[in-house]
Amino acid sequence: MNNSLRHLSAALVLGIGGLVALKTAQAGCGFVPPKLSPSVWNSTTQSGPALRSAVYWSGMGGQLEQVDDEWSPNTGIVGMWRFVMTTPLPNGTAGLVDDGYAQWHSDGTEIQNSGFHAPKTSNFCLGVWKQTGPRTYKLNHFPLGWDSTGDNPANPVQLTMTVKLTDDNHFTGSFTLKVYVWDGTELINASGPPIATVTGTITATRVTIDSTVPGSQ
Repeated sequence: MNNSLRHLSAALVLGIGGLVALKTAQAGCGFVPPKLSPSVWNSTTQSGPALRSAVYWSGMGGQLEQVDDEWSPNTGIVGMWRFVMTTPLPNGTAGLVDDGYAQWHSDGTEIQNSGFHAPKTSNFCLGVWKQTGPRTYKLNHFPLGWDSTGDNPANPVQLTMTVKLTDDNHFTGSFTLKVYVWDGTELINASGPPIATVTGTITATRVTIDSTVPGSQ
């Protein structure tokens, strides 16, 4: 009888220890299923953990940002944009620096069609971009300018900007435009420091398959 009681006590101890271990393992996984008796459990009404799409940003301390299922982690800034660049004027208004269309490509390159410059003075320019944080991007962009005749190189220019997506279809940010004097040799060469620096803001709207000409009816 004593032996039976000892075996029973040992079994109870092992059983309790197993339950404690199971509870600890469940807590460590961060998910403990609710305790439901067989009479109230219904597989058609019970749902498991919900899954959400997210992007992992290794450059921002390993942050996870939830994203909409419509946009994959490889999109974001990639696409075509209608942009406007302005700079503050002394009278308190905003002066137009440039506007037009730009495409940001998935390989980290960018092309811009400037509406503020005549084609003969060079209205296409190229750049490269890099993601620097959640929905945040930096662009390094190099326009090549020609004089009003379109026959002679003008001032080399460098445009840098930092932009952030405010939603899937809009971004805003700041830019710095530096103008140099051409050194008289290769078109891309400057002779010394910039002779002018312009700063301001940029806003952009994504161009989609349903977009129309701005201001059209």
